[in-house]
Amino acid sequence: MEGIDAAHAIKADNPAVGVVILSQYADESYAFELFRNGSAGLAYLLKDRVGDLRQLLSALREAAAGGSVIDPLVVDALVTRRARLRESPLARLTPRELEVLREMAQGRGNAGIARELSLSESSVEKHVNAIFTKLDLASEQLVHRRVAAVLTFLRDASLHRPG
Repeated sequence: MEGIDAAHAIKADNPAVGVVILSQYADESYAFELFRNGSAGLAYLLKDRVGDLRQLLSALREAAAGGSVIDPLVVDALVTRRARLRESPLARLTPRELEVLREMAQGRGNAGIARELSLSESSVEKHVNAIFTKLDLASEQLVHRRVAAVLTFLRDASLHRPG
């Protein structure tokens, strides 16, 4: 993140200067962080894919001209994340149900969740039952539904982090 922080500092001091980040991370969250305040004059390329001098020079020129460039592998990661998010069972949950499930993942029982989220225990119980239903765990007899719900959350929660 030091490079991204440096890019933001450079752009804050000299908005007309183009900045190209060469990163080893194809994780889309780094690109999101770079472009969080806009993409003008910024480029995000992967180090190991910049063996082609023309590609690097093209990115430098584009950023210097106020345009933006993002490595195709990072775009692929963004598209893949979006598709996984759409397919995730967590996409069926309301924001409040996600909060309840997040508290379940912290090991809290219904009373602890109620206290943490300022809800009644009966409201928590209704949310938990809705979570089980939406995650297709309502009638599951062979697994511990609470554990299965938390495992689903832990598997897919990173998909629901803010941009």
